[in-house]
Amino acid sequence: MTNSDQITPKSQTQSVSLPPNLKPEINKGLRTAFEKTVELIGHADAMRELGFAVQIIAKSAELQKCSVKSIIDSVVNAARAKVTLNPSLRLAYLIPRKGEAVLDISYMGLITILKKSGGCKYVEAFVVFQDEDFNYNPAMGTLNHTPHFVDTEAEQKKRKIIGAYSRAVLPSNDVVFSFMPYWELEKVKRFSKGSESKWSPWNDWEEEMIKKSVIKRHFKFLVSGSEVAEVVEALRIEEDNNPLVKETNKPSSLFDLEFE
Repeated sequence: MTNSDQITPKSQTQSVSLPPNLKPEINKGLRTAFEKTVELIGHADAMRELGFAVQIIAKSAELQKCSVKSIIDSVVNAARAKVTLNPSLRLAYLIPRKGEAVLDISYMGLITILKKSGGCKYVEAFVVFQDEDFNYNPAMGTLNHTPHFVDTEAEQKKRKIIGAYSRAVLPSNDVVFSFMPYWELEKVKRFSKGSESKWSPWNDWEEEMIKKSVIKRHFKFLVSGSEVAEVVEALRIEEDNNPLVKETNKPSSLFDLEFE
């Protein structure tokens, strides 16, 4: 392996080897991404995140076909949003989309960012099925849901989804809900970039994407007015990659977004 296949920080002796099977331009892009992430999250964390990025890209022939600039941007965006690419944590993914690599923050990633921002103490999302007891009164702010569990994945796939909701505990200990009926969730899916692609997470992780959709809607209200950098960045990334806002009447700020 040549010296050009290693990253050696100026003030460090530690180096990271890049896979020789990756295209030279991708390795060069990863070096650039590393340098940028060091400025954002520090050397140690940047080394770790670079390792995750290399692991993900090396395993994906489709990501290797993406533009180098998009690979750099997606890796750096993860650092800006303070969300890890660690595959085992499933907080964020690098997704190939029409020749571009994009950062897709999972609903668990959004929850992690919300909790770190101080916007809430706790937040979770649930999918509601037709065979469950469910009642939501938005005027009173009350929600009652009795989940029903099945024994097999085959049975689960046959169940009909009627909606999803998120439940958040605010710093004041108040509990607030956000509910989306199934027709709205289908609309989100229909207008999501890349939803028709075989690589779309809607294909293999539909329930996770449904939870993400309702968490994302709640996200805006829970962090309204926040100046926390990773919150602002997460919103920007999400609206760039997975917009849920109307294409007309462009918002003047991240906190003026009007959801469908």
